[in-house]
Amino acid sequence: MTDDSKVLSYLKRVTTELQETKQRLRRTVDAAREPIAVVGLSCRFPGGVSTPDGLWRLVESGVDAVTEFPVDRGWD
Repeated sequence: MTDDSKVLSYLKRVTTELQETKQRLRRTVDAAREPIAVVGLSCRFPGGVSTPDGLWRLVESGVDAVTEFPVDRGWD
């Protein structure tokens, strides 16, 4: 086998392995993108929101709904 044919053979093998690796990586990335399911909601919503739909609008808009700690609860 000549040096050129050895190099060509090696390149073919490496190319095949690269394609297989790309496919495995693609499957791994796709599996990591599984959707997230919300299975429950509290009856208390942040940012003045009063319904689950309002909560989703708040989340979609990216608004910061963090407020000061309530002072009227009688806690230390």
